[in-house]
Amino acid sequence: MSMDHKTDILIQGVSKIFRTGFGKSKIGVQNLNLEVPKGQVVGLLGPNGSGKSTTIKMILGFLRPTSGKISVCGHQVPSQITRSFIGYLPENPRFPKFLSGRSLLTFYGRLLSLSGKELETRIDFLLDLVNLKGASDEKVQGYSKGMTQRLAIAQALINKPRLLIFDEPMSGLDPLGRKDIRSLIGRIHSELPEASIFFSSHILEDIEQLCSMVALLKKGQLQTFCSIDELLKSDNQKFEVSVRTSKETEVKTLNGTDELIEFLSQSKSKGFLVSSINSQRRTLEEALFRDGNAGMKLNRTGSPEVQP
Repeated sequence: MSMDHKTDILIQGVSKIFRTGFGKSKIGVQNLNLEVPKGQVVGLLGPNGSGKSTTIKMILGFLRPTSGKISVCGHQVPSQITRSFIGYLPENPRFPKFLSGRSLLTFYGRLLSLSGKELETRIDFLLDLVNLKGASDEKVQGYSKGMTQRLAIAQALINKPRLLIFDEPMSGLDPLGRKDIRSLIGRIHSELPEASIFFSSHILEDIEQLCSMVALLKKGQLQTFCSIDELLKSDNQKFEVSVRTSKETEVKTLNGTDELIEFLSQSKSKGFLVSSINSQRRTLEEALFRDGNAGMKLNRTGSPEVQP
């Protein structure tokens, strides 16, 4: 792996072993290598206990690797400068309930040495971005789970970070709340196209809709890391072809481009009219199962389990 200005996260041969006492230990992450290019939305996917949170905590500098190295934006973790590049959303954000949304963002902004008109303008922009402007003067104790999550995202964006790290950003939300957070992450990527967004999830639908790249962890080991498009490419692409014969319109399902070309050639020679050709894109679930991860059950909307 090469390190350059286009790489926001570089993980090289990282392992994390937790000592559990009485000479016993537990592997959190094993020999992890990962390179996140600048400006990508990367999903860290895996069941509970696969090492997602451990990986995120090591990137943030909350945990030190047992072995290996981690760099953020060209600087080795942990350091004060790497923290200045990162905006972080924990899985369950907690805020002082007596503060209003605006007061809370003002407090965190001042911690980051922002003040005056610059801070006011930044807070107005963020409240509008996360759709909390109408509730900005309400106390946080009255916020719903979804509102609290959106406020936490605004807090993570105050310092205009180069790297956003979200730990299970849709955790505990109802379907509408999950949809709101997905839309918000999409807006953030549009507003900050050069910033990388790295988030963990165990829900395939969120990864598939939001991410340009996906990393799959299983039992602390990296199983897959590639672009979503590359993962969803099928060696046996299916096509649905509507063809009008002399009597009726038929729909044929064809496997692969060779079969499609042969069918089109035969249809032309017989004088049949091809009215439509539809390519069937496989789902992320199909891709992961086909690519040797059948031992891991990942529901599209529910919690995952490791199969025996």
